[in-house]
Amino acid sequence: MVSIRPWVVTGAAGFLGSHVVELLRERGVPVVAFDDFSWGRPEFLAPHEGDPAFTLARLDVRNTEALTALLRRHSPAAVVHLAALHFIPAAVADPPKAVSLNVLGTQSVLSACRAAGVGALWFASTGDVYAPSGKPHAEDDPIGPFNIYGLTKLIGEQLIALEARQRPQAAFVVGRLFNLYGPRETNPHILPEILGQLRRQPDAPLRLGDLRPRRDLVPVRDAARAVIELLEAAPAGVTTVNVATGEARSMEEVLALIGELRGRRLAIETDPAKLRPVERGHLQADVTRLRSLIGWAPHADLRRGLNELLTAEGLANEGGV
Repeated sequence: MVSIRPWVVTGAAGFLGSHVVELLRERGVPVVAFDDFSWGRPEFLAPHEGDPAFTLARLDVRNTEALTALLRRHSPAAVVHLAALHFIPAAVADPPKAVSLNVLGTQSVLSACRAAGVGALWFASTGDVYAPSGKPHAEDDPIGPFNIYGLTKLIGEQLIALEARQRPQAAFVVGRLFNLYGPRETNPHILPEILGQLRRQPDAPLRLGDLRPRRDLVPVRDAARAVIELLEAAPAGVTTVNVATGEARSMEEVLALIGELRGRRLAIETDPAKLRPVERGHLQADVTRLRSLIGWAPHADLRRGLNELLTAEGLANEGGV
């Protein structure tokens, strides 16, 4: 019997990480999951406990020595690097922490992969690296991070470009993720906030910030599938690709759909505390390259995606849709 080398997933107990782990195990790929649980939740990995092809390690991504030892011990076929400070308000509130986790953490992963001879790496970047524009962003569009989070991810991309020049035989995928949504969200983004308010006070008006900005909303399970398939298909060198649907929707549209799916119109009030001083008005991807690489893109059926999310959260209309 031919043994299958494992994949290592950093930030495995997080939103996207837990879905990547789940899909890898469904495909029969052994997984070494590591997380320091500062944001990730142990319960997201609990279904894999007792699985002999699943290993959990509690590590800080900046501990290069421990990470190197882990990679040497398991000799993975690939590393999916998702560990980071992802929540933009948290990054803006604590820039040193954002730089430490997102920049130093990425360099730690790169150094450990080199020392252990790992030949394939996925790096979770963001659509926030692009300069603001009302048009869909292609991968070669102008770069201009909108905040400290986007800047740290751009620096991570530059670290990978440098590493690739020193390791031309290795494959690196820079995945520019747009706005993921779905079950198991760990950051207090607007959709989890909406669902939380509906759960706590189902008859009260929702208190929210600016609902006009348009975002490319990506189902998290489709994003996880794209992570895996892009890394499987990656040639040597750096492949930079948007992971998105190619369509943009406003939170006004999202809320209208949630109201329809729950069978009642949602009342909304503006909460001044939730208004950001500066907000990107439009963030949308061009997914031409993604489709050319793996033959598909995450689905843009927002009604379907929101219905699946509401059902997973126990908030679906009991009378059916």
